Amino acid sequence: MGRLTIQKGNPYNATITIRNSAGNPYDLTGKTVFFTVKSRNDHADNDDASLITKDITEHTDEENGITVLELNTEQTDITVGDYRWDIRIYKADPLVQLNTKSGFCEIEDVTTKRIS
Repeated sequence: MGRLTIQKGNPYNATITIRNSAGNPYDLTGKTVFFTVKSRNDHADNDDASLITKDITEHTDEENGITVLELNTEQTDITVGDYRWDIRIYKADPLVQLNTKSGFCEIEDVTTKRIS
């Protein structure tokens, strides 16, 4: 899942498997998966200027680290261009803050725009 290509204004779904450093499934039980897309130049200490944010709390197979990223048309309706993305695993108690995956994201324009 290094480079994502998402069509502007279209739904996007991807199954994600989170693994630990040994390559084994990472248990997502009770944890939230944060998915964030930012401008390539956004290095702020917060996510206030993020273009896409998604908090995933329900997982397909949490014990085996499998979850699904589902973005709706409003979330993907951003300016065509190249961005960066990452995933962070979070749990409040006991505290877990783990960045796991990252890469670049291309929002591409769709060619066909007619609706009838």
